[in-house]
Amino acid sequence: MIKSERKWMYRVGFALIVLVSLYVLYLLTPVWKPVLVSLFKILIPFMIAGLFAYLLHPVIDYLERQGSPRFFVSVYHLYDLFRGWCLAYYRTAPKILEETKELLQTLPTWVRSFNDQLLTIHRQIDSLPPSIHDQIESGVVRLENEGSEMMNGVVDRLPLILEGIAFLFLLPFVTFYFLKDLRALEKAVVFITPKRFRETGEKVAKAADHAFGSYIRGQLLVSICVGVLSVIGLWIAGVPYPIVLGILLGMDLIPYFGPILGAIPALIIALTVSWQTALFALVAILIIQQIEGNVLSPMIVGKSAHLHPLIILFALLLGYEFAGVIGLLVAVPLFVIASEIIKVFRHTKGSEQRV
Repeated sequence: MIKSERKWMYRVGFALIVLVSLYVLYLLTPVWKPVLVSLFKILIPFMIAGLFAYLLHPVIDYLERQGSPRFFVSVYHLYDLFRGWCLAYYRTAPKILEETKELLQTLPTWVRSFNDQLLTIHRQIDSLPPSIHDQIESGVVRLENEGSEMMNGVVDRLPLILEGIAFLFLLPFVTFYFLKDLRALEKAVVFITPKRFRETGEKVAKAADHAFGSYIRGQLLVSICVGVLSVIGLWIAGVPYPIVLGILLGMDLIPYFGPILGAIPALIIALTVSWQTALFALVAILIIQQIEGNVLSPMIVGKSAHLHPLIILFALLLGYEFAGVIGLLVAVPLFVIASEIIKVFRHTKGSEQRV
């Protein structure tokens, strides 16, 4: 009884220490958050290059086992990948650029169309009772203000977009060195790890590799399938610029929020054609999302995440708070890795206790 009470007291004490530590970290947010954000921005090219190297590593590893030198395999594979990108750009870029150009050229017309529709709505609202009229009027004004603030935010972020384009020039070089020296990096990590932790570290690395690889590769394949289905669905619905909008819909790498963010521009543009087109587009998007949620994701990604929806939402909010859009993209994979690491430590601890 005394032993169980002592264990309970230890757990309560540990929980209190964790809560106090989190509260202190919260109070010190103005001190450590700018440093962390700056460090994260510096590491972004290396993280993305590491992701590319991680995705390409199995292919290069296979070719190396066939007797090809890793250096030449890495160079050739990056060249082949670059050639594939150029070919894809040559085949698809003219159409995408044409649709994007038309999209930007017709934007003023759509703005005028929306203004006319807003005037029509205002006239219809004026005929309603005063109490309802005031509530709807305030809601419309608030919606207009939020839309204006959103557009201003997009304009303000243009320097960041240009900065991201500059980062893209670094990616091939950093990816090449990651691929070429991956074995040396693995040996360095093993060397600096204390011997008594190496076995556990190997288990952690394998578990994280399996979880992260399954999630990322599966999610990318799902996004490609959703993008193709979206292009077809929007084309059938009669929405202008189906390729550009379909690509946006396919980039739903952010759980829960990604499909909504991708659907908004498609529905707005469809609404400029007619409300029937917008309705058909909405039905097509809903059908595609059902296919993704009930067929593609369970079949391709499976249960690689092993995370409760509330934990996923918490991860997304935390990622957005620390790193904005990039944080939304990497939050869930990082939590997947963390959950697998915790499982390994729990399993290791349980095995030691049984022994």
